[in-house]
Amino acid sequence: MLLTILIFPGHHVTVGAARTEFGFPFRFVTQYHNEIVEGHRWFLRGIRIDLLYFLLDVAIIYVIIHGLLYFVTKLKSQKK
Repeated sequence: MLLTILIFPGHHVTVGAARTEFGFPFRFVTQYHNEIVEGHRWFLRGIRIDLLYFLLDVAIIYVIIHGLLYFVTKLKSQKK
């Protein structure tokens, strides 16, 4: 599921704080474009992860994949 961040392009928001939002179908990762302080040791600085939207994305994609596999197996059993 986290690979959707790499596969689908982010949405750059210009209204309000400058940020880029990632995730599909719901945007669950937000990267804020703030001034980066050199020497800061935290990797996830300026990133917000919405766990509820992430779980909804996982559930939606699971249901879609499960439904597709169900129909494919049903079609294969009808052909026999």
